[in-house]
Parts: sequence; structure tokens; C-alpha cells
Amino acid sequence: MNTTWLSAVLVTAVSVPAQNCNNTSIGAVPLMDLGIGTYQGLTGGLYGNGANTPPPAHQALGVTARSLVVPRDAAGLPAVGGRIVLLSIGMSNTTQEYSTWIVTANGDPNKNPAVTIVDGAQGGQDAVIVANPNANFWTVVDQRLANAGVTPQQVQVVWLKEAIAGVTGGFPGASTQLQGLLAQIARNIRARYPNVQLCFCSSRTYAGYATTSLNPEPYAYESGFAVKWLIEQQINGDPQLNCDPQQGTVLAPWLGWGPYLWTDGTTPRSDGLVWLCADVQPDGTHPSPSGRAKVANLLQQFFTTNNLTVPWYLGGGTTASFTIYGAGCSGTSGVPVMRSNGLPTLGNLNFRIGVESAAPQSIAALWFSGAAAQLPIVGACTLLVDPSTGLPVWLSVTSPLGVRIESLPIPNVPSLAGGQLFCQWLIDDSQGAPLPPLQGLAMSRGARLTLGL
Repeated sequence: MNTTWLSAVLVTAVSVPAQNCNNTSIGAVPLMDLGIGTYQGLTGGLYGNGANTPPPAHQALGVTARSLVVPRDAAGLPAVGGRIVLLSIGMSNTTQEYSTWIVTANGDPNKNPAVTIVDGAQGGQDAVIVANPNANFWTVVDQRLANAGVTPQQVQVVWLKEAIAGVTGGFPGASTQLQGLLAQIARNIRARYPNVQLCFCSSRTYAGYATTSLNPEPYAYESGFAVKWLIEQQINGDPQLNCDPQQGTVLAPWLGWGPYLWTDGTTPRSDGLVWLCADVQPDGTHPSPSGRAKVANLLQQFFTTNNLTVPWYLGGGTTASFTIYGAGCSGTSGVPVMRSNGLPTLGNLNFRIGVESAAPQSIAALWFSGAAAQLPIVGACTLLVDPSTGLPVWLSVTSPLGVRIESLPIPNVPSLAGGQLFCQWLIDDSQGAPLPPLQGLAMSRGARLTLGL
């Protein structure tokens, strides 16, 4: 790529007209909410078949990779007092967001002290550049590792977020091009960091406010398909992305989604995220301080709750996690939002599960189960917990603001470690799917609770 041209684009971006604040939506559905719905004939979901969680076999490979993330010495050998390096790879947006998160992460007393977070992402370094294994980008990353007092052999987890500068080609062509570049970047990561185990990928934030051709909509939205297809490529057994030593030479780390960042401007997605004009700089593409903070919050939530990150990121053998899955169905205020006030760690007697954005002063049922399910009820409403396990349904009433919080104290019983509960909120809502004798039905997404230390 002509890097002089790219630099010129980045330099002139500061002098372009202010962001286009009128373009508050492009009418697309975030992949995490699209499910088996389609965009230009292609289904959504972060993983295959409209799902937002990895298929069991791929999840099992991720758990195996997770178990190999341990403190290592400078030569890469497991060692007491060693380091676990969590590295970012990407472009200008990536470094702006990741460096913001580092401040929060390093100030978190719960973070495993063995984890060293290094920002390898760099401004002006798009996917075309980073896919080149001989690019100066990689030399700079190694310098940053050295400055942090760690080595390439201690890099074990990567957050990857990339795009193509000045992208053209339409859909699906541009997304297919980005998919190929991301695959090569994944191979570069494995070649340079032999102990890397996990690579969590994210696509772009909303770019409807953009006033340059750097990476506008709908390319920003469609970059999610590039990440989705990359991960499916590994799931489907492409030997060029193999992460399983039992299947041959390992050429890539385990690939999965990190936090999904895109939402349709001011239209809230299922977890309530919106992307405002104030969240971007004047070019409409790069995040402002508030936009960086939003991504940093998503990174913090991901690394402190995901079941493939909690044991090594929080350390101390912790396995507790609170993971959202499946798709809800909307009511008065959109899809009711499942919340927790922390992790279901053993002895956490203050653990609570809540719902927001529900119909006000309405009957709310929190349904618990010992297993996940996918049982259609009516319209788009699907029961995501298995009623056959016989666990209780808690009935209550939402507040005038559409909020309800239930207490679920976790006893300090070691034998419960690793146990799982599944739950989902069901709301009596006149604007929900018709289901007599209810006024209507709205449902949150499901939540999987893994109890741990």
C-alpha cells in the first residue's frame, strides 16, 4: 500500500468538515441482534447459524487454549513470577480505544498481577500494512514489548481490530478482502509469538457520522462480516488457520469474538449501547474521549466476565463468569436488558441479577434452569432456558422505570465451583408478542452463570 497516501489522508482528516451529525442511523441491525435474520441475504449472529456463542467443538478448543495461558519467563517457559502478555494489534482507532482501557485495567485491583497489557496498535497502520509480515509495524510492536519489560515469547493473548483504509469494492467483496487480510494477520501473530493461544477479534464502531472516505458506512458495519467469516473459516477446519495441534501444524491462535462494538448510531441495540455524534472526532471516524470510554467499558466487561478470559485475567484460579447469550424479543422499550452487579463468585452474598428497559410496573418472571435451550414460544420470542430441569421461576413486578433487581446470594461452598445456572427474564408487555392471557410477551437474552472462586 502507498503509505504516503495513507499518511496524507490521516493528516488531512483533521481539517475536514465537522462530523455529519444528521446521519444517526443506516438502518442495519447489529450482528449480535440479527440472529437468523439477514443482511443482503446473509444471516447474522457473531458465529455460524445466527448464534452469538461458539459451537461446542470450537468452544472446547478455546478452553484448551485458555488452560495454556500461564505466567511465563522471558524464554516462554511456565514460571512462578512470569508474565502473561495481553497485546493489541490494529490501527489508529484500536490504539486510541485500547490505551484508554489500559488505564482502567491497570487500576483494577482484581486484575491478575501477572498480566501485562501492551498496546501494539498504531495509527495509520491498516489491515493491508499489518498483513505484511515484514512491515515495520511488527518492529514497533517488538519495541513496545521491550519497553514494557516483556518478550515476544510471553505474548499469549491478542485483541485484534483492523480495517482497510480508503476501502472500496462494495459488499461482499470488501468484506471478503478484509477477511483474507485478517487471516494473514492471524498467521503473522502466531509466527511472531509462538506461545500465543487466544486472539479475540472486534470489528468497527458506527461510522455514519464520517465525512471522509477512510472507512465510512456501510463498510464499518460490514467489517463485522469479515470477522464473522474469519472465525467460521477456522471453525470449518481451514488448515491455514489451524489452532489444534492434533490436526497438524498450528498456524494461528484460537480465534473468537472479543467485544462487538457496532451499533446503529442512536438506535439502541439489545444491551442499550448507542453511538452518538459526540462519540466521534470531527472526521466522524475516530473516537472522541466519550467514544473511547465506551469501547474501554466494553473491553473491561469482556475481559472480566468471559469464560475464556476470567481464569487468567483475574487470576487466583477464578472461573466465575456471567455470559449473555441468545436473542431476546422486544416490547415497550425494545429488548429488555439482562444485568448483573458483578460475578457469581463463591461467597458473593451481594450478587444480584436485574432487568432494565422493561415495561414499567409489569409482571416480570426470572426463569432459572440447569441448561440452555432454544424453544420458540411466539413470534421472535424464544425460551433460552430448559424448563425440564425444574428450577424455580421468580415472579415480581418492575418499577415505574421498567427495572427489577433480584438478589441471588452465592454461598461459599467449594463444591459449587464450576457449577452453572442459566436464566432469562420474561415480561408481561402490551407491546410485546401476542400471547394470551398475557397482554403480550417481551423477553431478555439469556445469561449463563458459572460459579467460581
